[in-house]
Amino acid sequence: MNDLEVYKKAISVLSRGENIALITVISTTGSTPGKVGYKMLVWGKNGETIGTVGGGLTEANVINIAKKILPKMENQVVKFNLNGTENDEKGICGGSIEFLIETFDKKSLPLFKELSAVIENGVWGALVSIIRPNKAPEKIFLSSIEKLDTVANIHFSPEVTASIKELVAKERPAKKTLKDGVEIFVETIAEQPMVFIFGAGHLSYHISRYAQSVNFRVTVCDDRVEFANKNRFPDASNIIVEGYERIFDKIDINKSSYIVIVTQGHKSDEIVLERAVKTNAKYIGMIGSKRKTLTILKKLHEKGIPIRTLERVYSPIGISIGAFTPEEISLSIVCELIKIRRLGDTPETNHMRITLSEELQEGN
Repeated sequence: MNDLEVYKKAISVLSRGENIALITVISTTGSTPGKVGYKMLVWGKNGETIGTVGGGLTEANVINIAKKILPKMENQVVKFNLNGTENDEKGICGGSIEFLIETFDKKSLPLFKELSAVIENGVWGALVSIIRPNKAPEKIFLSSIEKLDTVANIHFSPEVTASIKELVAKERPAKKTLKDGVEIFVETIAEQPMVFIFGAGHLSYHISRYAQSVNFRVTVCDDRVEFANKNRFPDASNIIVEGYERIFDKIDINKSSYIVIVTQGHKSDEIVLERAVKTNAKYIGMIGSKRKTLTILKKLHEKGIPIRTLERVYSPIGISIGAFTPEEISLSIVCELIKIRRLGDTPETNHMRITLSEELQEGN
């Protein structure tokens, strides 16, 4: 479950004239099942929910609190210590977790529409929550840090403005308590990276679904309209049907982009890879056995592409999980994308890239 699904449900419920309660994990200490930034929406007489803030009895308790305040427009901060024993259900993680519970009515519909649009478009933003217990929720969306200076003159004191800038700079959900007891919680909405999937076959279908479920945007590229179409990829940001030699002239690849090459044949893989390695994409991965990959890399090296450039390529693609079915192989590929996104290109990624320089030396 991602924030976009939570916000879209909020739009749906608010549009019907019903109130919602938004529960957000705003701080943790030690080990906890819910992490800072986790969200859950609660609505209706029976306390329907979407999302999660960690599960278990703690989540059940915070849902009950949210149900009680749903008719009101206020926020509450509740904290649970998870230091129970094996014989109770309090939780034995040993840490503590703090939740912000906010209730909204139809007047907040524009805010949730803006948040949804920002996430869908993959652009940067920051959501600022000003927490004054038992007061109406104060949430302000910033499309840029420059916008804060404009908003500050109307809404915030210099101390609050400085604190928001400090928290935004952390680029992760974070909270700060001010001298007067007011708390500020800032969530940065990171720019969603684009995954360019070259090939629209069975693997691509599953890669697209998995990638979008973990907050990547997807562009599908293929020269076959019967495969690359909205019926097969209804949620893709873009679908480009064009010869592989010309597709790169129609797309914008930057240092945040991910390239996944899973076309229908070795020849088209080579065409795409030759163009891909000349970009500054964050990740370039190509499907194939070690023999196939080495053959293509050697051919590209003979065309004058430096070894260091070619060794950027992740191939065999995906992390090693013993994948066999198209679904499993696709999952291993998306897991690698997540690993690169979160850890970067470090020894900890433990990928399966070929070291071309060593292979060339062995061939001499």
